[in-house]
Amino acid sequence: MTYDHIAFHYTNDFPDDLAQENAVHHIGFYFAWAVSQGLHNPEWAQATPDFAKLQKGELSGPKFVMAHMGGELSDDDFNELGNRFTRFYYEDEEEGYGLFIEDYFNALGLESEDDFYRTEDTAENQAKLNRAFQTGFDTWLSRLK
Repeated sequence: MTYDHIAFHYTNDFPDDLAQENAVHHIGFYFAWAVSQGLHNPEWAQATPDFAKLQKGELSGPKFVMAHMGGELSDDDFNELGNRFTRFYYEDEEEGYGLFIEDYFNALGLESEDDFYRTEDTAENQAKLNRAFQTGFDTWLSRLK
């Protein structure tokens, strides 16, 4: 099951003046956070030496997703708990991005889809999103008990 893919974004209202890689930033930020929480498929650790760089913060999530995941985020990328949370977090009957997109916009102070695609791949943005994603995860986890 594909949760998100770069092609879902640059084929629609994607700004003409941006590189297509900008369409993967949100996917990469989320995956980097998931890795930091051990929610990834353990096979990633053996799949590429760059995975260790991602874990150490030496390679950004967006760059990793572009280089090694083809711009796609799927159920193959997560362990069981990671998939359960990602399904919950991305679930939305209309758009398919649910609380994830709400938290993303709020954490970065975005106001429009154009702002969304112009988000820069920076450690500062990753840190802001890590806090938002972690809060979402902790809230979800507390409701399971």
